[in-house]
Amino acid sequence: MEQQPLELRKLRDFGQVISDSFTFFKENFKPLITSLLTICGFLLLIGTVTTVFTYMNMGNMYGNMNASGLGIYNTAYFISLGFNTLVIFLTQVFIMIVTLSYISVYLQKNNQTPTVADVWGYFKYYFFRIIGSGFLLFLMLIAGMVLCIIPGIYLSPIFYLVIPIIVIENSSFKYALDKSFRLIKENWWFVFGVIFVMGLIVGVSDSIATVPLTIIGAAGKFISLKSISLPLIILFSLLHSVIMLAYSLQSTAVALCYFDLSEQKDGTGLLSRIDKIGLGNTNNTTLPPEEY
Repeated sequence: MEQQPLELRKLRDFGQVISDSFTFFKENFKPLITSLLTICGFLLLIGTVTTVFTYMNMGNMYGNMNASGLGIYNTAYFISLGFNTLVIFLTQVFIMIVTLSYISVYLQKNNQTPTVADVWGYFKYYFFRIIGSGFLLFLMLIAGMVLCIIPGIYLSPIFYLVIPIIVIENSSFKYALDKSFRLIKENWWFVFGVIFVMGLIVGVSDSIATVPLTIIGAAGKFISLKSISLPLIILFSLLHSVIMLAYSLQSTAVALCYFDLSEQKDGTGLLSRIDKIGLGNTNNTTLPPEEY
């Protein structure tokens, strides 16, 4: 029997949000990864190169700890580290936008697989709106942290929902922010828990590459590994870039949080299916049972 596509607009508990994030990623693995590599591939490549230079400079810095040229190695290391951090941050932003664009197209096409062209069209349309919104959210988060750490922590889950609302509902920043505050009321711990768990999963996965890279870089202080260090750094830097695609899981989980909260507050999924009654769409019979 052919497996039916995952229905996004439905109520979910905490465990279902986590498990369905992996289910969606698995069901859409090939087209989603193709879209991610097509749109984010250049940044992933730059990230690999900058990671290699960062950890090579780390090894040089530790290996010349007592040399007179330490200042030069320090400068090279921190410049490469800063550039690498910027590239990784931009890559994460691109992955988030691509994933949310994919999910939005998936919804528009009634749970059918989007093409790369579809995702690219949404990506271009929302890119600058999301960058601007993200900058405003960053300033607001910094202001919350400056006032007190607690407000900054409280605002973080709320702000996580803003970007999915903008993309999925094609809304303005103000509308998305207002709706995010409304949706998260009495659900703060739910959203925070999902973000924390998915961040932990992605972070642990990423450590598979970053821990060996750090060990190889720091080992330059004690032993000479020139013959094998560069190939290992290149290998684990490439692995680090590949694992970064897992950040798509976190974006998917946040989107599923949005769908769940929207169902609780507005019943958008139920209303959408009611609107389709009588339209002659035979695909309606394949929808999963309602959970209300």
